[in-house]
Amino acid sequence: MSDPLVMASVPLTATTASDGVFAFDLQVNELTLYKLSIAADNYIFIFVRPDDRISLELNRERLGSLPVVEGSPDTRILYDMAEKSATFERKMDSLGRRYTSSQGQPDFAEIMPVIEQEYNKLEQGKREVLRNQLMANAGSPAALLLIEKLDISADFDVYDSVANASGRSYPFFKPAADLKQKVAFERKLATGNPAPEISLPAPDGVETKLSSLRGKVVLIDFWASWCSPCRRENPEVVRIYNRFRDNGFEVFGVSLDRDRDAWLNAIEKDGLVWTQVSDLKYWQSQAAQAYGVKSIPHTVLIDREGKIIARRLRGKALERKLEEVFGD
Repeated sequence: MSDPLVMASVPLTATTASDGVFAFDLQVNELTLYKLSIAADNYIFIFVRPDDRISLELNRERLGSLPVVEGSPDTRILYDMAEKSATFERKMDSLGRRYTSSQGQPDFAEIMPVIEQEYNKLEQGKREVLRNQLMANAGSPAALLLIEKLDISADFDVYDSVANASGRSYPFFKPAADLKQKVAFERKLATGNPAPEISLPAPDGVETKLSSLRGKVVLIDFWASWCSPCRRENPEVVRIYNRFRDNGFEVFGVSLDRDRDAWLNAIEKDGLVWTQVSDLKYWQSQAAQAYGVKSIPHTVLIDREGKIIARRLRGKALERKLEEVFGD
């Protein structure tokens, strides 16, 4: 679950002609991003600069579908790039439906690897096209809206290029500032770097430090009682903990809860027997801030010396990494 994005709204009045044409005026002093919507799931993002005169031809059923844009190069770049990604995504969705409909069929065992191979090929193709597009348009604010389609760990060079270019061109544009901060966190939390200290109250109120577990391989597990994906993941964390605890593996749970009772009830109900801490400050948790956590569940695996081994490992990926670490 992600840290919610708060968007401001600007009330505007426009008269629509019988052919669907309408116009309105906006007063902006700097680059500004607007979201024009006619329903919660039907909208288009528009970049507006001072003195822009922008013309849009839109599909009323889906505003962001192949819009014709004049007067806003950044908006046009955004939707040109988005359409290139969407081409792959539509094919991937089709494969997903084919996979689902094939389940239970006599030849499913033969069909499954073919579908998976095609899907992986499309996913790789989408990634390469998006990488190339973002690098070619790193200085456009449009890149800031599509960069999240890539994984920052796997494509840090693209993130770094976009952050640098947008930071130079639009230092006061919030998405650019946010990306710059995210890249700085990623560099700080790179594999091999020391994990930042965490010192927060345990359920009994005693201040407990991450460094107290030095000498063990530790999974820092950011979670919360209100986070459904976290709660679904907890049985898997329990299973992995029980498998490797005798090897010197520990979990250091950091809750982003606000309600103490809900936090304690979740610990008991899910059988989380390892160290738990929380300052009950929700997304403003000191630990979440230190680790740049924007969504949960979020994990950081550190070695016996307190250095980062890997991040964002869950389930089988975490288990495989621990097998590698412990030689099991």
